[in-house]
Amino acid sequence: MPDRSVEEIRWEITAQRERLADDLDALNDELRSVVPVVLIGLITAALVFRDKRLLTSGLKVLSKIL
Repeated sequence: MPDRSVEEIRWEITAQRERLADDLDALNDELRSVVPVVLIGLITAALVFRDKRLLTSGLKVLSKIL
């Protein structure tokens, strides 16, 4: 006989899924907070190097992330 009942195991799985969903939401929030910093860096690099390809490729990458 198992030490735990089926309902207890299901409850634990549900709780773990909720924690994972919370962690994923927190990770997405952190990623969104980094995007403006990356955008400013790309603009600065484009201005420094005056290379239009750098800015264009950087904006493509950012659009894929968002």
